[in-house]
Amino acid sequence: MNTTDMRGILMWVGFLAIFAAGMLFSGRLKKQIEENGIETVGTISRVVDDESREGITTYVYARYRNRDGEEVEGVLTNGPSNLFPGQKVHLKYHPRHQMNARLIEVLHE
Repeated sequence: MNTTDMRGILMWVGFLAIFAAGMLFSGRLKKQIEENGIETVGTISRVVDDESREGITTYVYARYRNRDGEEVEGVLTNGPSNLFPGQKVHLKYHPRHQMNARLIEVLHE
């Protein structure tokens, strides 16, 4: 095996390690929000489409008040792309990573 082949293999191993670490963190974050999250009501503040080589990823953000009364804008880790700014939502945010939240339900006024 030559140096170029070895470098390519090491790059793939590094990429897979980073990907696996990201998936592990995401799974832990989801579980922590579900088990220890703080429920509140928020408003969808923006929906952002991020285009990459793999396709389009949509990020849904909501503004809400944390338990200290401070306004936070966080990303909904499970926010569907059909939400739009101004919609009220019931959500749960992570107590330590307050900019990460999970949608519980869309509220209809």
